[in-house]
Amino acid sequence: MVTRGDLFPADHGGAVAIDRLAWGLSRCFGPVYLVTDDRRRYFAYLDGELRTFRYPRRFHLGWPRPLLNRWVRLQGVPAGEAFLYRPACDGSPARRALFVARQHGVSCYHATYPAFALPCLRCRATLGGTAVLVEHNVEYQRLAEQVPGLTPRGARYLRRLELMVCGSVDAVVTVSERDRAMLLADGVAPDRVQTIPHGVDLSAYDAAGALDLRQKLGFDGAARILIYHGTYQYPPNLDAMRLMAERILPAIRDRGVAVKVVAIGSHPPPRSPHPDIVFTGSVESVAPWLLAADLAVVPLAGGGGTRMKVLDYFAARLPVVSTSKGVEGIPVRDGEEFVLADDPEPFAAAVERLLAHPDQARAMAARGRAFVEQLDWLVIARRHAALLESLGPRVARP
Repeated sequence: MVTRGDLFPADHGGAVAIDRLAWGLSRCFGPVYLVTDDRRRYFAYLDGELRTFRYPRRFHLGWPRPLLNRWVRLQGVPAGEAFLYRPACDGSPARRALFVARQHGVSCYHATYPAFALPCLRCRATLGGTAVLVEHNVEYQRLAEQVPGLTPRGARYLRRLELMVCGSVDAVVTVSERDRAMLLADGVAPDRVQTIPHGVDLSAYDAAGALDLRQKLGFDGAARILIYHGTYQYPPNLDAMRLMAERILPAIRDRGVAVKVVAIGSHPPPRSPHPDIVFTGSVESVAPWLLAADLAVVPLAGGGGTRMKVLDYFAARLPVVSTSKGVEGIPVRDGEEFVLADDPEPFAAAVERLLAHPDQARAMAARGRAFVEQLDWLVIARRHAALLESLGPRVARP
């Protein structure tokens, strides 16, 4: 599996999806080796157990990453996304992937994000086997929607690269039917694209214990705890917390409700936009934090793909208030598994109502948990394994 470097700790949606899929595939298909941006180490899941291996010293060197980022940005890729496109100009991920494939007899090359498919295609061309791309979003569409200043040059480059990759790999996996429809509309062959949704690690939530967040973070005992998680390098997540600070929290306060927002995840801003929003930075596991909260909030206004964070909230049996963008790609119902609120005032009212009626909140949380019971990562991994098996003799099972 060739992928982004910020996997550990897995405290944002992309990292969780990659890590848990690798874990699940190792349980039901065979060993999974993870080649990332790390030039010194690669990782492996062997029957569910994570191990670390060292590359030979010759793999430690490479072009400086700032120089690679500059090349990528010259193609029109936004600065915050450059790390996802470095394999388009850097041959070292392909060399590392070839080393790992030869070292361990790998014949299936699994990419997440379009540019990481390029090393996989190099492995297939050199060693044979099968290349699969897992699309967490249709990336060129996501960036066109969320980056107002995206240049025409950048938009063309992103679209051309992604569609070229989708047309070159043996299979493409999308996480929602909406994303699949986008690729089909852009000419990707229907028999090449399959939808397999994201999953959630139910066992992690069942085994974890709740943190004492009031003591850990020094909260007033009367304040109710709202929670959100993601990486704040991703602009829609930071924008969601700004909306929380500027519009939603004042509306909640006007209703006489005392709350604190715990914002979990990497790349927090240097300064919180509101004294009642606490950014934790990366945490080893989100489960103990979610289990300690009263309510999950998803005030997203932009971005793309399926919101894995919502599945986590359901797994933790949390009631959820979300915008329509926040539950995009998830077939859930307003008033059943979550409460829909697209504007700040209704959002604040929904938070107040659920906090004031704990029986209703618990019933909604139970329906959310029932929704994700069939989305355990091991179940999702079996669907990926079935796809790999269906690709035929080019995949030699380890």
